[in-house]
Amino acid sequence: MYPSKKPYSKKTTTPVKPSDKPQGFSKKIELTICGWNACWSQFQNRPNDILRLYFSKERAAELKPAARWCAQKKLPYRLIDEESLAKVSASVHHEGVAMTIRQPELSLSREIIKKGLPPNSISLTLDRISNPHNFGAILRSAAYFGTKNVFISESPDQATISSSAARMAEGALPLVSIHKCSDLPSTLRDLKSSGTFILGADVKTGKSLYEQPISFPCMLVLGNEKDGLSDKVKSRCSSLIKIPGTGEVDSLNVSVAAGTILSEIYRQKLTS
Repeated sequence: MYPSKKPYSKKTTTPVKPSDKPQGFSKKIELTICGWNACWSQFQNRPNDILRLYFSKERAAELKPAARWCAQKKLPYRLIDEESLAKVSASVHHEGVAMTIRQPELSLSREIIKKGLPPNSISLTLDRISNPHNFGAILRSAAYFGTKNVFISESPDQATISSSAARMAEGALPLVSIHKCSDLPSTLRDLKSSGTFILGADVKTGKSLYEQPISFPCMLVLGNEKDGLSDKVKSRCSSLIKIPGTGEVDSLNVSVAAGTILSEIYRQKLTS
């Protein structure tokens, strides 16, 4: 049952007012996410970062645990109509639920370099992946294959955590740690020197992914959708591989390439 607080009065079907926002929070440190998988994963994995919850009548029964959580924490939660939900989420693809959460923090890469990557782990580095949809889809594949650490370049050409990225990640965002690198080549150099195998994806190389023995911990590096890996990043890789195909199309979408390569790395991990 819902708590005694009633979220279903006529008043709750109106758009959210500024007064609904907990004091002390700013839009600058908030992120609104939407979509069932994204929101439910947030509730299951990082409920303490939830600030507000909005949902449609059709989702009310499924979201009882989340609504109860919000009531216990004295956080606003509301049943609102489809039009208001689209406005709150800034998307027509909200699937009946939206959440405002604390903006996930990006940690500094130097913190994990000091500790080193876990043995037998798979990590991922993105070199100026600019499309937020690709970024989100890559995070989804990363989480699916157990990749816990994702490194991104601190560049204006690099997509970062956003509402659209969270939506495309389909629940993966709370499951990965994202680290920003002010100097990506140096980060890879340091990780390589500590024993990490750096595997770069490069359509111009002649070596097939399926001919490459992989050691762990392994770091997969993916480059910009247009230009691929930068020369400096490429020089830090232990090996460069490509995904073999017919050659009738030059390359795969970077998010598709990520899933394909991570699948093979994961397969080798299971058999190593």
